[in-house]
Amino acid sequence: MTTSGLGDVKLHLINSVEKANEFITWLGERRPYNAIAIDTETGELPGGKREDALSPWHGQLRLVQVGDGQTGWSIPWNEWSGVFYEAMDKFDGPIVCHNVAFEARWFEIQSRWQIPWHRAHDTMIMAHLIDPLGSGALKTLTSRYVDANAARMQQVLDDGMISNGWTWGTVPIDFQPYWAYGALDPVLTMRLWEMFWDKCGPGQPYANAYELEMNTRRIVTRMELNGARLDLDYSKKKYEELVSYTEQVKEWGKKNYNGLSITSNAQLVRAFESLGAEITQLTPSGQKSASADQLKLFMRDGTPEVQELASTVLKQRKADKLANTYFLNFINDNVNGFVHPSVKTLGARTGRMSIQNPALQTLPKGDDTVRRAFLPKDDNHVIVTSDLDQVEFRMFASLSQDPNLINLFNLADATGSDPFTEIGREIYQDPTMQKSDKRRSLIKGVVYGRLYGAGIAKQALTAGVPEDQMRAVSNEFDKRFPGMQMFQKRVEDAGMRRLQSTGQGYVNTWTGRRLPCDEDRVYTLVNYLIQGGAAEIFKANLIKLDQADLTDYLIVPVHDEIVLNAPRDQVEEFKQTVRECMTTRENWAVPLTADVDGPLENWGAKYV
Repeated sequence: MTTSGLGDVKLHLINSVEKANEFITWLGERRPYNAIAIDTETGELPGGKREDALSPWHGQLRLVQVGDGQTGWSIPWNEWSGVFYEAMDKFDGPIVCHNVAFEARWFEIQSRWQIPWHRAHDTMIMAHLIDPLGSGALKTLTSRYVDANAARMQQVLDDGMISNGWTWGTVPIDFQPYWAYGALDPVLTMRLWEMFWDKCGPGQPYANAYELEMNTRRIVTRMELNGARLDLDYSKKKYEELVSYTEQVKEWGKKNYNGLSITSNAQLVRAFESLGAEITQLTPSGQKSASADQLKLFMRDGTPEVQELASTVLKQRKADKLANTYFLNFINDNVNGFVHPSVKTLGARTGRMSIQNPALQTLPKGDDTVRRAFLPKDDNHVIVTSDLDQVEFRMFASLSQDPNLINLFNLADATGSDPFTEIGREIYQDPTMQKSDKRRSLIKGVVYGRLYGAGIAKQALTAGVPEDQMRAVSNEFDKRFPGMQMFQKRVEDAGMRRLQSTGQGYVNTWTGRRLPCDEDRVYTLVNYLIQGGAAEIFKANLIKLDQADLTDYLIVPVHDEIVLNAPRDQVEEFKQTVRECMTTRENWAVPLTADVDGPLENWGAKYV
């Protein structure tokens, strides 16, 4: 088959010995970079759930596709996988995927072949580095960079599947729009790679960032495959408790507030207004909103009855989320007692990671409820965790070059104190101030408010104090540590100049990664620089752990924390190695240190 709109691209289905031989001959031909692209089409098993089509533990591999910039081949897996094995056993050039982690998981679970990471490439990662605000979808990218009609074949396939009632698990392999759609994907992927290589290859602007991201992707994919062992008995018990609690709260709302449904925003708004509370938060459409921020305001400023209702609603929402986002998924989606989270190593424009199935990055900070469900992989191991110490603030302090702030950090490290406490002692002129002092939260509010671009009102809300009090602390902070404000201004001024000269404000991290801001939000560039830099530091630390041969012990990365299995009989030596790998001292006035906790019998024990 020859496509239109993409020149003389040829697409083939291997359905005979002649076609298989033709494919092997084609693979031996010379081509640019000696590179090929590989893709897969997957589906649910008979009688399975549709979402299983994306899970190598619950679904089935249906097609494997191979191609270069001119020719694509679809290989029905059940009938012709031997041809793929024969071809890959001989091929030694670069292998390109669009979302290499997806293909790697499927090949690892459902084949005897594995992605050769030392010569693997990922055009989705390349696309993010080149344009962090753009789409990562293959068809969208190729419609933009290759041919505006690249998505046409997908529409033909979608129409055919809808009209016949097919799913990704039941569409016939020999349905021409299906296998041709599949065969085109490696062709499109190779076209993108040939374009993106000029920016991400050796010596190019994004080479360092690309190397960091590919190494991170390899390590994190191994974590996904390893999985995390669960305490299923605890998960089932906790799910039942949380569901029972949410139902009791719903009945409490109906009984005490004239049939109120506390899960209804409109009814909550009316209930609060009937109690004399003023709703100040609005939805994007302009409707009054009983949002989390609004409820926090009520808890700070409301009457006792308003405070009670707000607190109860927040608790109910938390319980509902814990039950259904976490414990129910643990119960339904575990594989032999293990959960295999899906990690996006580029989950945000800044390069921070995000986690799905389950969404561990949204776990309440310091809460052990869900974390208690995570166990060591067997009785011979324990849990060890390592969390970067105030990494964003430490980076902020170093970059600010404020000598007073740097000295206070170094004092805290030398004495075993805490930087927020040391700063509080300086600002309040109170050498007796301790970490438990409530004033410490105001210092944290100022610091992280600056980092995240929050104003005084938001800082005060987060700290749970009046705005005047927060403003006074902020002003005192600027007097004693002027370097931070000066650094913020330098970054914003540079971003504004770039916006005016190039049409886009941006900052560059130390790997050369460009982080753009939205046109009217140049003030966010400080946050992007710090957050993006912290993400790169964390990823570099994962690579150090990998170089120390600890990859098979890694369980999951969450924010600035890595959770590991540790051999029970070597735990102290193990912890020392982890601490060394997770600490960065070179080129930073304030060392980027890490804490290590363990041994733990479950992850949540850290927070008890």
